[in-house]
Amino acid sequence: MTKRVTAVAMISTSKFDSPPPRSFGPLSMSVATLSPATFDASEQATTAFAPSGETFARSHGRVCDRANSKWSPAKVLRAAMADSDRFVVQLDYVDSKGKRTRRTVSPIRFAASDRFLGLCLCREEPRQFHLSRCSNFQLLDADDVIMPVEMVELD
Repeated sequence: MTKRVTAVAMISTSKFDSPPPRSFGPLSMSVATLSPATFDASEQATTAFAPSGETFARSHGRVCDRANSKWSPAKVLRAAMADSDRFVVQLDYVDSKGKRTRRTVSPIRFAASDRFLGLCLCREEPRQFHLSRCSNFQLLDADDVIMPVEMVELD
């Protein structure tokens, strides 16, 4: 985690007389928003799933099993957002034309109370997903997923 903060710090303090333009995306964030304390808090949030005395990696499979059987869709999405290197979400989605598909998504953030932004690993593009059109959320181990993931038609 420290390497990422260092890389951003070097970029943001390089030869720019003014802050970089907004088109740089994450590079335009201030170093303060990417401080190690921020990463420590997110790491603590994800390691909180592991029982005491057990590393998160060992409890990883149990986290997915517990999430898929007991967690609400919002909690599954939040877990994947908090640790996008370890988790992705598989869900059934009905698009605006009524076509049902099973997709694998790496959620990024909630766009509003009724939808979220995520990287669709089937289309390899960022997409906006309406929660009312999603069902059968499953938390998956990201190490088991290789892009592009096949989009399965359910109808």
